[in-house]
Amino acid sequence: MRPRITVTCLLACLLAFLNMRGAPGNIAAQASFSQTATPVASPQKTPPAQQPESIKIYTEEVLLPLIATDSNGRFDPTLEAEDLLILEDGKPQTIRSVRRTPASVLLLLDTGGFRNPAMKTNATRDLALSLVSQLRSGDQVAVLQFGGKVELIQSWIEDQEVTIHSLKSKLSSGRNGRLKDALAAASAQLKIAPPGNRHIVLVTDGGEFPVEEAELAQAMGQLYATQATVHIVSYTLLGRKAVDGQHPKIPVLPTGIKRNSGQTTYGPIRPNAPETLQAELNRKSRLHVILTESYPMVIDLDYPMWRHSRGQLKTLKENELALGRLAEESGGSMLLPNSTEDFPKLGAELAREIDAQYLVTYRPKLGMAPKSTEEIRHIEVVSRRVGLRVYSRRSYLVRAAQ
Repeated sequence: MRPRITVTCLLACLLAFLNMRGAPGNIAAQASFSQTATPVASPQKTPPAQQPESIKIYTEEVLLPLIATDSNGRFDPTLEAEDLLILEDGKPQTIRSVRRTPASVLLLLDTGGFRNPAMKTNATRDLALSLVSQLRSGDQVAVLQFGGKVELIQSWIEDQEVTIHSLKSKLSSGRNGRLKDALAAASAQLKIAPPGNRHIVLVTDGGEFPVEEAELAQAMGQLYATQATVHIVSYTLLGRKAVDGQHPKIPVLPTGIKRNSGQTTYGPIRPNAPETLQAELNRKSRLHVILTESYPMVIDLDYPMWRHSRGQLKTLKENELALGRLAEESGGSMLLPNSTEDFPKLGAELAREIDAQYLVTYRPKLGMAPKSTEEIRHIEVVSRRVGLRVYSRRSYLVRAAQ
């Protein structure tokens, strides 16, 4: 008996067949819908990051200018770290580098000399011109003059011709200036120059009054901070010669004494005897009467002026010693010319010395983080090579924490 297929069964089979054929498409559609309908979280704004606290980093490295010469005083171009031993407060240090860098040279020119007959602005200018014209390419120069006031006549510049023009047109004579003020201005000017190879060329006689120890110590402290090498051309020796020539010791001159009889007798005097010297210095002036064949000639010698000149000689000598200490502590030198004709030659010599310098660096074993108080550390540089001579500053300053 054949099964009976009803309309209901046929419709059910047809629907099942259609569902089987359309299943993949339906799944894809559902999946697509599902992806579209699922909510996507919106991006959250990242809260601003907290600013980190500022960190101070101290560069613990000492820059030490150093002159290296052979046994004949000529520049040694072969210096290496192994040739040197550096002691800081007696402890050996490890040298990190030895190199040559361009120099920053500040000319600090005293144009006063009101009481020093040997000081000549033209001679000072000749020295400066000679020095500038023989510096190496890349070196920069600035010029300060002080003769009553401190004046910047040329800011830092590498162009030699511009500096030469400023020296020729702006350097001028003045009255006596204060060395303390000049050194303070020089220290401020050097702080804007690149660190390392800094130099001051100071031309002066120290001033009218003796350089006071307290003022010198303060000036040296300021220069320690700039780590500059100080080269000094001093007028003190020339000044002492000039003053002594103008006002020598009381001369032993024959004095003519005219008696009532009309006859003239000559007798020597002994003016340097203590009692005679004191008597003459207590008087305002003294008259020497020198009789000639034709008529007597009267010469007025002002003994207060002579006494002032004696004091001036003492001042020049004391200033010479103080300036020498300043140069020596900074690793520089002091030159004492015998005449103003020597000045151009000395300028060329200074240029060679400045450009013969190396820059040595080392990291101090004690560290350099700022201390509670300022601290001066002493340096000694020793040559390890036979025939090598080295010169450097003797100390540097570690600044106190601000």
